[in-house]
Amino acid sequence: MVARLPVTMRTLLISIAVILTGLLAGSCDKEETAAPPAPADPPAPTEPAVPHSYTVSTLAGSGIYGFADGHGEDAAFREAYGLATDAEGNLYVADSGNNRIRKITPDGWVTTVAGDSAFGSANGTAAQARFNYPHGLVVDGDGNIYVADAGNSLIRKISPDGIVTTLAGSGAAGFKNGRGKEAAFNFPADIVLDPDNNLYVSDGGNACIRKITPDGVVSTFATGFGFPEGMEIDKAGNLYVADAGGFVVRKVTPQGVVSILAGSTSILGYVDGNGADARFHNPEGIAIDGLGNLYVGDLNAAIRKITPAGIVSTIAGTGVKGFADGTGPEARFSEPSGMAIDPAGNLYVGDVRNLRIRKIQL
Repeated sequence: MVARLPVTMRTLLISIAVILTGLLAGSCDKEETAAPPAPADPPAPTEPAVPHSYTVSTLAGSGIYGFADGHGEDAAFREAYGLATDAEGNLYVADSGNNRIRKITPDGWVTTVAGDSAFGSANGTAAQARFNYPHGLVVDGDGNIYVADAGNSLIRKISPDGIVTTLAGSGAAGFKNGRGKEAAFNFPADIVLDPDNNLYVSDGGNACIRKITPDGVVSTFATGFGFPEGMEIDKAGNLYVADAGGFVVRKVTPQGVVSILAGSTSILGYVDGNGADARFHNPEGIAIDGLGNLYVGDLNAAIRKITPAGIVSTIAGTGVKGFADGTGPEARFSEPSGMAIDPAGNLYVGDVRNLRIRKIQL
């Protein structure tokens, strides 16, 4: 059994980010900057799990807290939060606790793309580069990887040949719009890309979504969040945000209009149902399929599905923490977070406390 750490590095960083936000003037929305509570045992489900035909397996990870490249269960992770896929079906992992970006081939071979166990903010070759708790990432059509380097409050870029540069951020936690290094972030948690190559960043500590144009100009796109983490974007340009601090999943239109798609900002819990009737417990990760269905990594130790009509159901897990592969309610998770879907339609989950990457056949 994998022992749960009493205090995670992520919890400490979020707490520091919130304290700094309160001290720094000019945040996106000061009254909305409260971070999500530290992960705790979620409430018991209020509705019985519904049987599903979704099969859960383990793609990679030994369940041992550490670092190792290798095949499948020979590999090791430390708090694998952010996930992204490329056009060839490769999976990229923001291995937060190891300060590395990892790559997993479709057949389960794990390698290191960039970074080292030592944290820092150095640019350079893959071996020279340093990160500080990278938390989210996205891959563009040319193979460039953009990283939300949360602990450094930076947005980094990794070219296909492994050269790491800084795209935006001063390196000091704060809030400021501007070009490149003039801008400031506070625990950037995730990042997505639109068809025009604009990047959107969930700026957790500033409780808002930031936009970065292709030439590096940073602006504030949307406000009014609790602590935004995972993000996705649909074909129409709508953003979907797992608002961990607000206990809801939000939708943001291309014009920046924010609404609640599912959940309640006043009540956390575990309830399937229609839109406002559903309950989440710190939703952290999110992915979207070709039909517009959303999949959410919920701290309830369950994988939730939201249809375009806003109907919430559970596709895997039951709200009981643990580790088990299997079909639907037979599976067990422990802090499922980052989510990504590959071109073949497989869903991948960063199962943080189980120190594994899980695969769900949709």
